[in-house]
Amino acid sequence: IEGIFTAIYDIYTHTSKHIATLDNCKVLTGEIGNFELFSEYIDVVTDPEKAMKVTRTICDRFGFEAYECFLYAAACDDERKADVIYKSIVTGFKMNAGFKLVSMWTEPSVALMNELQRKARNEFFRWREFLQFHELNGGTLFSRIGPVCDILALLAPHFENRLPNENFMIYDEIRDKYLVHEKGKASIVVIGDGLLPNENNILSDNDKHYDALFKVFTESIAIKERENLKLQQQLMPLRIQKYKIEF
Repeated sequence: IEGIFTAIYDIYTHTSKHIATLDNCKVLTGEIGNFELFSEYIDVVTDPEKAMKVTRTICDRFGFEAYECFLYAAACDDERKADVIYKSIVTGFKMNAGFKLVSMWTEPSVALMNELQRKARNEFFRWREFLQFHELNGGTLFSRIGPVCDILALLAPHFENRLPNENFMIYDEIRDKYLVHEKGKASIVVIGDGLLPNENNILSDNDKHYDALFKVFTESIAIKERENLKLQQQLMPLRIQKYKIEF
């Protein structure tokens, strides 16, 4: 999100601020596939100070709800997300939307932004509820996840609040990065790059014992005649089940 906000800051700083000029700009993330004719491409270096200025402006002009929606939209796995966020902000200023920006469903950019943020938010809620920790040797809690959207940093406030006195790590194996929390401190996100070996080799004996007990428990309370795999997969998709002890 900081990179997207930096690009938006640069656009407003380096254009004449005419609406027509702003409408002709695009914000892209990642590698560019097909270049457009007669277009100028400018690489933007993420600047936390510029991003913070954009954040303050969004919160002041459109409210914290709009900022939160942009945050989730930026986590979505959609290549259109950066431009959609930019176009939504332009729309908000152009129409003087105020705190009603996220409710302007008739505006294409805002409608798409809401669609993206809803997808990422649903993914966030799934992993917040279904994520399981294992205890490693030394007492650190560890969890491996594979979310469709880049929600790792968004999970931090929930688990910091729930486990403030625990050392824990959450590993996003899709993007190879970790959310690392040290007892009593704020969490940080670090790139994996082979940081941790196979956790099965470093699980504590206590964790292995309780994992086995939990499997026996779930098997003993299951009623085979009432098994409904279709409903089960609706509530917990197969891509999440592979990270759960009971499956």
